[in-house]
Amino acid sequence: MQEDRRIRAFQPSDLVRLHEIRTEAYEPIFAAFRKIVGNVIADIAITSAEKSQAMYLDKICAKGSDRDVFVVERQGMIIGFYSLGLDHEIKVGEIDLNAVDPAYQAGGIGTAMYEDALARMKAAGMKVANVATGADDSHAPARRAYEKAGFGPVLPCVYLYKKL
Repeated sequence: MQEDRRIRAFQPSDLVRLHEIRTEAYEPIFAAFRKIVGNVIADIAITSAEKSQAMYLDKICAKGSDRDVFVVERQGMIIGFYSLGLDHEIKVGEIDLNAVDPAYQAGGIGTAMYEDALARMKAAGMKVANVATGADDSHAPARRAYEKAGFGPVLPCVYLYKKL
């Protein structure tokens, strides 16, 4: 229900909860990546990606970051977050790192976050919005939420790995 949900600006005291949500929400994605690339590559590339993502969350939540971070609360508990980048020179807004607590996924929270982000972009004078996500099965729910919020067309992107 929308009436018991609110989206507000990040506060430093939120960071621990955002890390919990990020870890839980991305665990199946990183597990899928491990299956796709195999253990030899995953032990190097995917493990470092998990650590990098955690450090990136710290960076975008730090004072002076070029990203704005917003959290979704339901009955006082944080259940999701998104980060927003605005390029005022070219008028492009980007939804960056974002996640919904798995216990609340498929309940419209992602769509609400993306609609909120799009409204903030419009208010800031952005002309185009973008978001990046994976093309694998583990990202299918995210793609559906982005499409539900009106995102498209899709620009395909491929990552290739080779053990050296």
